[in-house]
Amino acid sequence: MKIYTAPMAGITDYSFRKILKKFEPDFLFTEMVNANLLNREDGTTVNELLKCDEKEKTGTQIFGGDRNELVSGIFKLKDFGFRKININMGCPLPKIIKNGAGSALLENFELVEEVLLETKDIEADISLKIRVGYRGFQNPDIFLKLANKYNLDFICVHGRTQEQIYSRTANWEIVERLSKMPRNIEFFGNGDLFDPFEIKQKISFCNLDGIMLSRGIIGNPWLILQTREFLKSGKINTIQTFDETKSIVLEHLENIEENKGKIKAVLEINKFLQSYFKKFWEKNLNKNSEIVTVEDFYDENLKGKIDKIILEKEILEKIKMIKQL
Repeated sequence: MKIYTAPMAGITDYSFRKILKKFEPDFLFTEMVNANLLNREDGTTVNELLKCDEKEKTGTQIFGGDRNELVSGIFKLKDFGFRKININMGCPLPKIIKNGAGSALLENFELVEEVLLETKDIEADISLKIRVGYRGFQNPDIFLKLANKYNLDFICVHGRTQEQIYSRTANWEIVERLSKMPRNIEFFGNGDLFDPFEIKQKISFCNLDGIMLSRGIIGNPWLILQTREFLKSGKINTIQTFDETKSIVLEHLENIEENKGKIKAVLEINKFLQSYFKKFWEKNLNKNSEIVTVEDFYDENLKGKIDKIILEKEILEKIKMIKQL
């Protein structure tokens, strides 16, 4: 079972991917890139979003609602050296779909096929990431058939519709049905993959080649190794400890500072801090979980301490406060 990490805007940047690599995913993806900005060689897009050391282990994802921009952007990404290029057909956010991009492409089959036709001979592996529905559209089967027709690298299916965004639960029954359809390409499942035990339950009846972890790895890269271990043996050997968590957070902060400077580092680490530490202030987590993924540690004041660290604007003081936890 392959384990990929999903492209996530504002999350899977160069700094966080350096952390994720330590936990040995089979493949990673950069943040998604805007086809229009990519074709205009926007500085942030080219130099920051697409910054990558190991393109043999890291792919990228493109989004857009214009056929020519998507085709041109895909070829440009290939020229940049990316060997895996994913087309975003799953982002549900209004600011994306209002321009016909993301999951809005689910209602534009003709455009998607034109893009695949014009890129079918490219020396790169093209893939699709879709949702199971978009408002009136409820037939994801046609995109699996399309992916088969053009012999794509893989298709990844998220078990929600666009309208759901991230509300309610992902529908893994639809993912299961699609995964069992005739195909000649790899099939990945995605959606609500937060816990190794629940992941095994969700995928147990599916015919998957892999899973794509997304929100579950935000502040929890341990999920990659823990899931791999649990799927293989039913046991988990990699336990998240408090000291290791502090070390990873400090390394993540240092990565951001090196790549984006002190000001951005102080701000950007904040969106990860609660996710990194929340298991340690949820007192009964281990008792209520089917499996143990985190050491038995509890500090009733920890959440308040993290809140204060988030408010701290000086990087040296922020580092000091993290070390003193």
